[in-house]
This record gives sequence, structure tokens and C-alpha cells, in this order.
Amino acid sequence: MFVYKYVIKVVGLMAKSTIKIEGMHCAVCASSIESQLKKLNGVHSAEVSYASNSAVVEYDPSKISLKDLALAVKEAGYQPKGELAMIRVEDIRCASCTSRIEEEVSKKDGVYSVSANLATKTVAIEYNPDMISASDLKKAIKDLGYTPQIEGHEAVKRRAYFDFIFSLALAIPTLIISMFLMEAVPYHAYVLFVLATAVQVVGGRGFYVSAFKSLKHGYPDMNVLVVLGTTAAYSLSVYNTFVAEGPLYYEASALLITFILLGRYLEDLAKSRASLAIRKLMALQPAYATILRGENEVKVMIGEVNAGETIAVRPGESVPLDGKILTGTTFIDESMITGESIPVEKRPGDNVIGGTINQSGFITVEVTKIGGETVLAQIIKFVEEAQSRKAPIQRFADRVAARFVPVVVAIATATFISWVLIGMPLDFAIIMAVSVLVIACPCSLGLATPTAIMVGLGKGAEMGILIKGGEVLERIEKLTTVVFDKTGTLTAGRPKVAEILDIAGNGKDAILKIASSVERGSEHPLARAIAEAGKPEGAHLPEEFESFPGEGVRGKIEGKIAILGNRRMMKRFGIELGRVESDLSKMEDEGKTSSILVYGGEILGVIGIMDAPKPDARDAVNELKKRGLEVIMITGDNDKVAAAVSKEIGIDSFIAGVPPNGKAKEISRLQSLGKVVAMVGDGINDAPALIQADVGIALGNGTEIAKEAGGIILTKASLLDVVKALDLSKKTLSKIKQNMFWAFAYNSAGIPIAAGVLYPFVVLRPEIAALAMALSSVSVVTNSLLLKRYK
Repeated sequence: MFVYKYVIKVVGLMAKSTIKIEGMHCAVCASSIESQLKKLNGVHSAEVSYASNSAVVEYDPSKISLKDLALAVKEAGYQPKGELAMIRVEDIRCASCTSRIEEEVSKKDGVYSVSANLATKTVAIEYNPDMISASDLKKAIKDLGYTPQIEGHEAVKRRAYFDFIFSLALAIPTLIISMFLMEAVPYHAYVLFVLATAVQVVGGRGFYVSAFKSLKHGYPDMNVLVVLGTTAAYSLSVYNTFVAEGPLYYEASALLITFILLGRYLEDLAKSRASLAIRKLMALQPAYATILRGENEVKVMIGEVNAGETIAVRPGESVPLDGKILTGTTFIDESMITGESIPVEKRPGDNVIGGTINQSGFITVEVTKIGGETVLAQIIKFVEEAQSRKAPIQRFADRVAARFVPVVVAIATATFISWVLIGMPLDFAIIMAVSVLVIACPCSLGLATPTAIMVGLGKGAEMGILIKGGEVLERIEKLTTVVFDKTGTLTAGRPKVAEILDIAGNGKDAILKIASSVERGSEHPLARAIAEAGKPEGAHLPEEFESFPGEGVRGKIEGKIAILGNRRMMKRFGIELGRVESDLSKMEDEGKTSSILVYGGEILGVIGIMDAPKPDARDAVNELKKRGLEVIMITGDNDKVAAAVSKEIGIDSFIAGVPPNGKAKEISRLQSLGKVVAMVGDGINDAPALIQADVGIALGNGTEIAKEAGGIILTKASLLDVVKALDLSKKTLSKIKQNMFWAFAYNSAGIPIAAGVLYPFVVLRPEIAALAMALSSVSVVTNSLLLKRYK
């Protein structure tokens, strides 16, 4: 084996790659990933570092690819992390385009995943920047015949509008002459030839260019169908004009191009409305900020502001960037970021978010975050990436669409041959085949999923509900169980000392002084509650300190050992509770978390801490129950406290006594019972459980969007938003299914009708087939836009 490795290194066949990894929480995680990688055939060495969150892998690229390595990391339960390139490609026109780009770009070394989105005309590529650059990715797309970021979206829209108006202006007289003025217009065939040729050259040039590129690279797309159809109708007319006398179909070719251009333009308008939410977010940040430099105010571009500078914000102005208020008191409208309609009072020391509106007072703000670090920038990036992620149901549609063009060409050919064999005229057979080619374009199929996801996720962003993509939507439909963390999720997260039992007779102040001292080494919410109730000036730093997660703390205060914790902590150190047991039981029956203080081997007292449930907790639980979901609470508290809190909130089932590192195991246990689980937590302490759950729902304050572990993030931390998030997800998935049904139904019914199965009762001319095809795409997008009505 050593010799084999040496030979590979000498001849230069060995590859070495560094893979960044998300989701590792300890050295055991790193060891697990390392073992998984070393098992792979072709991997010669793997070193995974928990400290740097990365894996350095040496492998034989002839046996295994970087994508295989990334997949192995995923199968181990972790997420390989690369750079994300969002590349706009204006000339993506159908689902076969997206499939082609995904298939070819994903073959490049260093590419983890590719997701091309027909609705947004973007390609999201996750890649390893050590192996391939963003410019290489653009070149790969360009080599396929597409034009990544060559011109702006507005320029493309203007050109599309011009092409449509130009074609319409010539198609109308072509139609009028063909239908009503054939005898009245001298040399009508030549006039029609000139009009239709202009439409073919100017209006149809984009179809011909795109069709040529797709055929050149061996991936025929919908442009090929359009070109075959229009060229057949046009060529037959030219032949009958200059070579033989016969029917003319110039109006068919001209109207065909015009209607398809109309459909694309309407489609772009509708898709523009679908992406309105993300554009609204982008428009929130003002272009300028007023910086205070000494006694002077200087107005500068937002990009010139540095972190640490002080900016002035007057009433009615938008807060330019994230920061902390230095002077002034005001009310800030944060609805555009958090979905919270009530303005929030802000005082010196409070944080403000860029893009929110200062309603009343003059404030000065120290800038803490700029550029891509701001909350607004993180939300925009989050939503853009989420809209680009494909739902599994869409991948099925893409596979169908990718194979659609050759099948349609075969059906059109069969249609032509069948009508000729039946004995119909050649021109009739050609026109029937053209109708099949035109009506079968799979545009509506490619738009069915991404447009619904764009609107649904955009609507969620307006409400302060951030959903990570289509895959999350499909998981939500299958949910059976919702698990809530207790502290900070169901409860306010601000525990307060509610009761102190003086067991040894030393006085409550003495108990609080010692308890505050030993807790000074802890950041736990219960520690903060004790510190707030105690007298900080009288507390000492512990000479020794040791924390036992889920149990308590131990330290040395003025030469004596102090132990503060729950029953498990007392059992760990062999401390008998004796007569304190009844007091503990009474306290816990009232829903209080008890902390027993032992000092110098003697029980001094018991501190009862209460964390009140959030006002909307009971309503949220009831709404989830109405939807047929099982609701479970998980907590580190003992059974009695858990039972009291559960009863108050209306939860029928709870899991108590679970330490922070045990929540993910409990979620896994529920999943092993066949339950599909959503975990609701604060997104930081509960990260492992959120990742383990089928759907992780993180309640945050909008300040750590990029770091949250949830599949859904609720920026205003309202429990009723859990219900709204699930409802919106289900409605979005419902729209996807409706769109998919109608897209498949349209093609299933349209192709046979165009082929002539209802002849002579119904004959679908090419121009009518083009209009029907265009309207099918517009109808799918319009149906998705109905999601905007959700409240």
C-alpha cells in the first residue's frame, strides 16, 4: 500500500483537497467523519479537524471524485461547506436548459452541487474555491452556449419588449391580408413574404441562435421546437410563393413567433411580480448615510461607511446599517425585517437593524455591521439561496422535461407521416406537425415549482418567516410531531428567583451571596437569574469552578466547597436531601425549578426559579393540535416542573430531565418510532437537535440569520409564527402540486389535440397552439402569485 501511494504521488495522480464542514460540535463528530471518509475506495488519508471545521483528504481522482467525498460527509450527518456562486443566465428558457446546465457544470472538479432555476434565471453553484473559481464556472456555462451576466436584466426585458412589438406590428397586417384582403392587395404573396421574413429574422433571431447553440452541444431545448415549427410553416409558404402555387401560411409563422414572444414577455412580468418580495428587501437600505465627524455631519454613500463610525438618523429616515444607539430615544418600525407590526421602543445601548424606519426621535448610532454582515444582507442572501434550492418534486419534472424535446420531435414526425399515409395533403400534414411541435414546449412544467417557491418564500420573508427551500416544504407535509424546547422557546427565557427557602437559618441574603458567587463562572439562564437577585458587590469569584451541564455547578468559595444544582447534582455528590425533599416537591408542583445550595457539606437552602410561559404559547399549541399534530415539550427540568409547565400551556406529552447534549438523541428516538419530527428551539443551544429533526424551526431575533441551524427561521420569535410557517409551507406545496398537475394535464391533452385526434371537429392551427402554450406558462405563474394573498 505504501509503495502504491508513493507511485501515485510521484506520477502526480494523487489529489489533495480541503473540505469545509458545518455541523461538527465535538471531537467525536470529527472522528466519525474521518472514519466515513477512510472507508471509501480511493481515499489514502483523511484528517478531520474539529477546531478548523475542515477535512484534508488525499485521494486518487481516477477512483473517487470530490463530489463523492462531499456525499460521504453528508451521509455521516454533516454538511460540506463551500463557496456559493449565484450566476444570472438570461437565456435559460426551459426546463431542459436547466437540466443541461446542472448536468454539465456538476461534472467540473471542485463543484459540490448545481441548481439552475428557470423562474429566477439564476444558477446556484456550491463549489470548493481551492479547486475551481467563480470565473471558471461562468466560463463553463458560457461554453454550453449560454450568456452568464453578459447584460443586465432590464436590457434583456427592453429587447424582449421591442421584439414583441416589432413582430406584432408586422403580424397584424400579415393576418389581415391573409384572411380578408388576398384579392385586394396586388402581389399579396410577395407582400406577405416581406412581412413574414422580417418577423422571422428580427423577432425569431433569438430562437434560432439559442436552438443552434443547444444542438451544437447535443442538448436540444424548447427553442428547437419553436424553430422547427416556425421554419416549417415559413418554408412551406416560401416554396408555394416562388416555386409552386399552393396555400400560404405566412400568418401562421408570424403569429407563432409573436405569440411565443408575448408569452415570454408576460411570463417575465409575472415572474418579476413573483420576485417582488426580494426586491422590496433590497430597496430597504438607503443609498446614503449621515456620518458625524466632530461637530460636522457628512453625507456619504452607504458603501463608504466603516464599522465603528457614528451616524445620525432623523425621524422618518431609514436606519442605514446595523448598529447600537449611542444617544436618543425613539420608536423603530421593524415590520419589514421581522414582520412585527408594532413599533419597538429603542433606548441608548439597544441594537437597531439597517433598513428599519426611525419613527419619532433623533438618534445617533454606532455602526457595528456593514456590507454582507448586516441582518438585511443576510436575510436577502438567505431568501435568494432558498429560492434557488430545488424541491425533490421539481427534480422529477426536470428529468421529464430534459427528455421531452426528442420525444416531441418523434411525435410530430409520426403525426406528419400518419396524415400523409391517410391521404391528406402534404401542407396539411406539415401544419399539424408544426402544431404538435409548438404546443408541446415544456415551459409550464419547468415553471411549476420555482415560481411557487419564489412567491411562497418571498411572502414568508415579508412576515418574518424564513424557509430554507423546497425540500423543507415537502418534509413539512409529512410532519406528525412538533417538539418544543422549554426554556426560551415556550417560556420567556428570562427566569427569575420566585422563592428562597432558608433551611439552615443563615438568612436569604447569605444564601444568595454564596449562590451568586459560585454561579459567576456560568452563563446559564438560571445563573443569570440568581445573579440578578443577589448582590453582585458582595459576591466573590470562585477559587475553583466546575460545571455539570443539565445538573449544576461546583466551586470553592472562601475555602469551602459550594455545590448548587438539582437532584441529579446532589446524587452525583452523595448528598442526602432528607427533610428538604417535601419542600422541593411542593416547589416543583408549582412549576418552579429548584436549585439546592450545599456549602461546606451542609444544605443551606433551596432557590426556586420561575420562567413564565410566553403569552401565545397555549394558543400556538392548540392551533397545532387542531391540525392533527402531536405536540411534545422537551426540557432539562425534572418531571414535576415539566408536568406543571405542560399543564399550564396545554401540552399532553413531555420529555423531562434531558441535558442539552441529549436533545438530539431524543429527537432521533422519536424518529425511530416512525414519527416525522419538527423541533422548535432557539437555534443556538438547540442546534444539534434542530439539525437532527426532519424540520428544524429556529426562533431568533433576526441578528444571527446566517448561523442558524433551522430549516425555518422565525425572526420575531413568536410561537404563533410556528403555525403560520407550517401553514404557509403547506399552501406553497399545494400550489406546486396544482401547477404540476395542470402542466402535465396541459401537455397530455394538448399534444393529441394538436396531432388531430379530434379532426375534423377541432383543428389546432400553429398560431393558436403557440398562444395556448404561452398562456399555459402564464397561468402557472399567475396561480403561484395567488400565494401573495396568504395572511
